[in-house]
Amino acid sequence: MKKQKKTNPTIYELQAEICGALAHPVRLHLLELLTEGEKNCTELIETLKISKANLSQHLTLMKSVGIVESRRDGLYQYISLALPQIKDACGMVRQVLLKRLEKREKFEADLRKQLKRSV
Repeated sequence: MKKQKKTNPTIYELQAEICGALAHPVRLHLLELLTEGEKNCTELIETLKISKANLSQHLTLMKSVGIVESRRDGLYQYISLALPQIKDACGMVRQVLLKRLEKREKFEADLRKQLKRSV
């Protein structure tokens, strides 16, 4: 029998915090924009089509779990990924979701074929 590696329960709590912070379509879109590189808040507001207050709320949550960081340069605030590895993690999740969609589409196509045959 293979011996299981013991994991510190804190890692699950941290993972849940990050996953929770990403559990919103706007934050996922924001994350995707930041994988292209640092952006200023004005660019993000225009691209996401959200208010400054709404962007601030999303960024506050993402900063609190260490996903993004900011820096100020004169009048502008710039946002970037604090952990570049998050880009890879999100890419992996996206690949899983694409496979899931492919399976669903195949299932639906097979079901339609079966229904046409039975009519």
